[in-house]
Amino acid sequence: MPSYDDDLPTPQEELLLNQLINNTDRQEQLQALIQVKNLIIGSKRCKTAFYHVGILDNLYDLLKQYSSPIDIDILIQIFDCISSFAKSNNKDLIHHLIELGFIEQFLILLTNKIDSKHFYESCLRCLRSFFLSKTFSNSSITSIPFIFLCDQNKSEEKPSELQLEITLSNNKFSPINILFENSQTLDTLHNLLSISKSTQISIVEILCCVCVDHERQKQIVEKHFIQDIMHLLVENISINDRIHHLVGLANEHLIEVCLKFFCSICYENPTIAQQLYVTIYSETNQTLCEIISSLLNKILRSVIISYYASKFFVNLCKTKVLACDDPYVSHLSLTTLIHLCTKSNINKCVYLYIECLDTLIYLLNGNNTLHHTAIYTEQLLNKLFIYIFTPNKILENNSDETISIQLRSSALTLLAVLSSHHEDIKKRIAEQENLISTAIECYRSPHISLQLASLRLFHGLSRSVHQLRTTFNDTICDILLDAIKSNDLSLVKIASSVISNTVLEFSTCRARLLSGGILDILFTFLTHTDHELSINSIWALRNLSYLSTLKIKQDILNGLTIDKIYSLLEQCTDKQFLICLLSLLRNLFNEKDTEILLPMFNSVKLLTTLERILDKNHPGEIRREVNLLIDHLNSINNPSQQRSSSDSINSSCRTSLFPECILIN
Repeated sequence: MPSYDDDLPTPQEELLLNQLINNTDRQEQLQALIQVKNLIIGSKRCKTAFYHVGILDNLYDLLKQYSSPIDIDILIQIFDCISSFAKSNNKDLIHHLIELGFIEQFLILLTNKIDSKHFYESCLRCLRSFFLSKTFSNSSITSIPFIFLCDQNKSEEKPSELQLEITLSNNKFSPINILFENSQTLDTLHNLLSISKSTQISIVEILCCVCVDHERQKQIVEKHFIQDIMHLLVENISINDRIHHLVGLANEHLIEVCLKFFCSICYENPTIAQQLYVTIYSETNQTLCEIISSLLNKILRSVIISYYASKFFVNLCKTKVLACDDPYVSHLSLTTLIHLCTKSNINKCVYLYIECLDTLIYLLNGNNTLHHTAIYTEQLLNKLFIYIFTPNKILENNSDETISIQLRSSALTLLAVLSSHHEDIKKRIAEQENLISTAIECYRSPHISLQLASLRLFHGLSRSVHQLRTTFNDTICDILLDAIKSNDLSLVKIASSVISNTVLEFSTCRARLLSGGILDILFTFLTHTDHELSINSIWALRNLSYLSTLKIKQDILNGLTIDKIYSLLEQCTDKQFLICLLSLLRNLFNEKDTEILLPMFNSVKLLTTLERILDKNHPGEIRREVNLLIDHLNSINNPSQQRSSSDSINSSCRTSLFPECILIN
């Protein structure tokens, strides 16, 4: 028996590899290829061992040799071998496959006119393996970085997502870049759509994977794939309906990948989402939305079909093509997703639970009018608590710990979203027995995803005055102080978001955070290269200054320095930062402390600086803050002059304590 700790082939395997490489007899090479294929399929050890002795280079040489003239039988065996290697988790192996030029060679072979359906099917399956590799991710399919949103800001650009797209597009090993190097590649794939269901499945899945940004999505749309894939969708739905839901696996899988394509092609793309919304299938005069919604009205559909049909409407909603209260979203999509992630008969498909939870997070984050509907649908909250407290109850005994961690992380993050707006939902979640202690336990785990999810929950709850006074305790303060000092930037950013709320005057955490040195940390982050972190820091200082003692205000001024404040007022071009700084100054100049603090600034110089800001072309929100501050200062300098907007100032301070869009990575 071979040793599984050994990264080299066994003597028998070496003999087989020599037979493949050194034998010039075509038939014997074919038999050797078949044996190699049978060894590597499903065997991580064999893939690694054969890779270390250079089999990939040998296979590429054989691929070139038998591509001119084309030897269909041998090429099919090579396709199958490379397809198996491309499914490896070994990044070095995948990168070497790409560096050798396998993808380019496959794309060239696909342009040949060959009378063999099996040849095209095998080549496309192999090509698909590169795009589905875990080494490369697609933001429209995998989870995206999490950012809390509110309704009015949900359409703002999210830097972290844009960064993800840039990373994917600039990766020199990216199969996506290779595919788009030749402008004719999409035409080639389009021409092969009609060969068989197998080629259709492979091509549509490849297209799903290349929808990484607006440019790629546009290129696909320009090749008229939407109408063709819609035809495939309708055709296969009709076939399944005619046989009374006795669905063939190929038909069902094709419906799934067509739906997945429509989800991917419009992801975060309002233009294409609007195009899909008005697309009509000419043969039945139905809109695409009507066709896809029909899949959610039939209870015998596969859970994967139901999932992607729901996700399609979620993506239309997030691009504002559909309102969140549109029946497609609130009645069909939302309820189906909740049903799927609370369904008892899909326990063996835990990845679907996680996908449904993540899609619900995406939908509900920023659409708070759906929150009450969500929590009262099929007892969603109770199911989330089970996932968090006892995930093993729904997992098989031999399940990987990673799955349990993913499930708990997604459930905690969904609770964070649900707790971010309505006070009654916050209360219901915070009062769940053992939830806070479990969230603390999750933060103390070694798993970064659980730590982030725990902090997100605290962030959602921290947007409530009542929760700041009751739920937040010394232990949570210590967690926040630990996270803000972490070497992991994602933990630091979310901790800064929570701290920006927990430093408020009515928070039980304020004193402990101050004694823990939070002021010095916030001053350091003001000039951090990460924009989100610097915004959260100035926001925290602004909240800390609200109704604070003279000692805290003096500490803030000493840390910022008057010169630095003037410099920021005159040179800062960031809208969010400048609004927070102006609001911070208003909070500092509370009437009882004005006589002590205002002379430090020189009131004439300050008013002159503020008037210069008004002369610049700043947005209305900044001009409003400047006018409020000028009005405040004038009323102080002239006590006989009643402040005309005092009510609005106080109101502004109170209603904007919690940021409408706190940035978290």
